[in-house]
Amino acid sequence: MTTTMTHRFTCPLCGNMFDAEIVTSTNSFGPLHSDFYREAAGAQPICLFVHTCTNCGYTGFDGDFQPQSFSPTFGQLVAENITPEVRGRPIEVNGHYYLAALCAGWRGASAQELGRIYHMGAWCCRVRGERDKEQFYLARAAESFEKALAAGQPSPESRAMYAYIIGDIYRRLGNAEKAKEWYGRVGEMLKAFGGEPKIAEYAERQMKE
Repeated sequence: MTTTMTHRFTCPLCGNMFDAEIVTSTNSFGPLHSDFYREAAGAQPICLFVHTCTNCGYTGFDGDFQPQSFSPTFGQLVAENITPEVRGRPIEVNGHYYLAALCAGWRGASAQELGRIYHMGAWCCRVRGERDKEQFYLARAAESFEKALAAGQPSPESRAMYAYIIGDIYRRLGNAEKAKEWYGRVGEMLKAFGGEPKIAEYAERQMKE
């Protein structure tokens, strides 16, 4: 089962202290979604992996709240674009993957890293039943993963997997043409770069369905 606890974070950007839930244990006994979200048996932990400062809105994963320094430009971007949206009103301190992606992007995260954050945001919205928000995140994830592949960021042996994920995201977005295009690239990438052979089976099955 998934267990959580309340943890007091100190924002490394503004020094504000706030409480948020963190995951202390979980499992992978639930079903596997076609885009590789593995459900836990019982409560789903996916929305508890990112946290938002209640004062300035700085958002990140557990490790992003370690003491660190930031550039003046980053602090200004947070102050101008996020802080006005969170200061002075109650906010949910867990699950704001869009804010996490903004902060990561301003700090120089790669397209591959941003795609991962957006994809996790889609999973969070999926388990919450927020379909419109899930679609928003999926579109951002596909865009980022495509940029990552174009830039050669994923390791060669994982490129076929990313092609499959992009195809599956487009399938979930209702874009059958783009889905088929990316599913069709899986076999080519496996031949060119190697990787897990079962990815081709997944792609073929989704193409048939």
